[in-house]
Amino acid sequence: MKLRTTALVAALALAPLAATLTPAHAEPKHDGRWNVQIVTEQGWCGTHQWQIGVQGGRVTQIGAPGATANGRIDQNGRVSLQIAKGSDVLQTSGVIGDKGGGGAWTLPNRSCTGRWVASKA
Repeated sequence: MKLRTTALVAALALAPLAATLTPAHAEPKHDGRWNVQIVTEQGWCGTHQWQIGVQGGRVTQIGAPGATANGRIDQNGRVSLQIAKGSDVLQTSGVIGDKGGGGAWTLPNRSCTGRWVASKA
């Protein structure tokens, strides 16, 4: 009887941990819409604001006419994103949390660099 009780207590104690590790219950915490602003610190590329959509940790859309986005946000919030429009390819890196974050960007063919900030929409 003591062995069964111990096994039951152990199973109940581990149940919440098992639920958080089950892929079917995992939801990427960075999914949703994000407002992003890029600010030029070197060069003449200006300041721009977009809204991006993230689903399953992948950037699925960008609210910049004619632009395409390809990138990821991992579970730790590390951002790796490329935004392309014509021959311009903006490369970004950085980190976001639950509600916001930021990082750096570069646009090599225009000799521009800067920073970006994001907030959850």
